[in-house]
Amino acid sequence: MRANWRQEPCCWWKRVAFYLLGLLLTCLGVAVILQTDWGLDAWNGVFAGLAACTPLSLGGWSMIVQGSFWVIAALLCRRAQWLCVIPIALKGLFLDLSKAAVARWAIPPGFWPGCTCFLLGYLLVALGTGIYVSTGFAKMPIDGLMLALAERFCWRVQRARLAIELCGFAVLLFVQGPFGGGTVLITLTIGQVVAAASTFSQIWLFAGGCTDTAGSGTRAIEEDIHGDRRI
Repeated sequence: MRANWRQEPCCWWKRVAFYLLGLLLTCLGVAVILQTDWGLDAWNGVFAGLAACTPLSLGGWSMIVQGSFWVIAALLCRRAQWLCVIPIALKGLFLDLSKAAVARWAIPPGFWPGCTCFLLGYLLVALGTGIYVSTGFAKMPIDGLMLALAERFCWRVQRARLAIELCGFAVLLFVQGPFGGGTVLITLTIGQVVAAASTFSQIWLFAGGCTDTAGSGTRAIEEDIHGDRRI
C-alpha cells in the first residue's frame, strides 16, 4: 500500500528538502554551463542574453519570462496555478546565487576543460530537474504553458513543447544569447536524461514509503518525451 505522504510530516519535509535541492542543482548547472562557450538551452540562454544587455540579473529575467509564461497559461486555461509563483521566485534567487558562486571559478583554456565543465553542468541540470519534478510539487510555469497550449489548440504535449522551444530559439538568436553545440545537445537529449534522473530519484531518494506522487511526476515526463499524451 502506498503511503499518504501528506499525513506523514517527516515524509513531507523530505520532499520539501529534495524539491529545494533539485531546484538549486538545476540553477547551479546552468551557472556552470554559462562558464563555457558551449551554449545553453533555449530559454535559459534567453535569460543570459537579456541579462548581458540590460541592467537586470539572470535571475531577474528568469522571473520575468517565467512570470509571463504563467500569465499566458492562466489566460489560456482561464485559471491561475498560484503555486507556480513559488518555483518562479526560487529559481530566480538560486540562479543569481549560483552565478555569483560559480563566477569565482576560472576554467583553464582548451577543449577538454570546457567540455568537462559543460558535461558537469549538464548532469547537474538533468539530475536537479529530475529530483524536483519527482516530488510532485509545483513545477515551472513553462510546463503549465505547455499543457495550456495543448489543451487550447488540441495539440499533443510534445508538439506544444516543441512550439515553445522553437520560440525560445528565435528569441535566443534575437538577443544574442549563448548558443553553441551544447544548445543542440541539451535540446535533443535533456528529456531522456531528466526522465532517467526522475526514475532514479523516485527509487533512491524517496525510498521508505514516500511514493504517493513521485511516480506521477516520472510518468508525466515519460509521456511528454514519447509524445503519447493528449490533453
